[in-house]
Amino acid sequence: MSEHFKPETHGSQVVEWFAERVKFKIWLIRGGHAACLADALAHGGASCIIFTGHSQAELQSIIDHLHRKYHQTKIIFITADSGSLASMREAADTIKELGVPIDGIVGFPTVTAAAWELTTDGIEGHFQRNYLCYFVLVKTLLERMSARARVVMVTTSVRQEAPAPTWEDVSFSNGETYHPLDGYAQSMFANIIFAKSLARRSIAAFSANPGNTKNNIQTYVSTDEVASWLQRKKEAGEDLPILLQQAPKSMTQGSATVLRGLLDPDLEGKTPLLVCEWSSD
Repeated sequence: MSEHFKPETHGSQVVEWFAERVKFKIWLIRGGHAACLADALAHGGASCIIFTGHSQAELQSIIDHLHRKYHQTKIIFITADSGSLASMREAADTIKELGVPIDGIVGFPTVTAAAWELTTDGIEGHFQRNYLCYFVLVKTLLERMSARARVVMVTTSVRQEAPAPTWEDVSFSNGETYHPLDGYAQSMFANIIFAKSLARRSIAAFSANPGNTKNNIQTYVSTDEVASWLQRKKEAGEDLPILLQQAPKSMTQGSATVLRGLLDPDLEGKTPLLVCEWSSD
């Protein structure tokens, strides 16, 4: 089946190929760019889609769209503030109380190259909102996940020449050495490692790079921010990264990578990293 996947593949196609793994299943999605993913799953006959987020108002247009279009799919929203680990635990406990098996969890980045911030827990914003909040959510829900359940963390690629994050100082010396791109990269690296650790615990987990979509960091971050980041690398004596611009993809094409990680049976036992440019190997 892998030879059918191309960079231009759409999420709806992936759902059609693996329809039996979507129908009557329950999916948990968190993050602000979930519309195409949820639409594809609902189109495939999902019995329930659970959203979590800071407020339902942020996702109301998506929820209304799904209600109008897919009457067979139940939509549930549960408030979960990624800036509060207590809120994430409370949300996970609420989901557990639903008493249903979770067939898949998808986590999108909550913040992208944002200004310096400490959460209410005193942790750097990217690290908590993009990684730790999911660690708490998934860890709490592991006992409620079905036998073939999967976890997909939506990330960006990690460059081979990139230095490893300084895990002893995830808050960048309380912001003194902080740059928005470093904060974002650190959280993405953490999620890739998180997926690898989950994969070692007999649960299928993947980190998926959907490519250069409309809401991708490649189109979100200003050229001035990139220039200042490169200058910092140069002054630190690091090898300057090679920045390769990926070909633009639509949101539905970006969702295909995530859906493959969620559904493709051929990925059982494979490396927990999926990139947007698929090959047949």
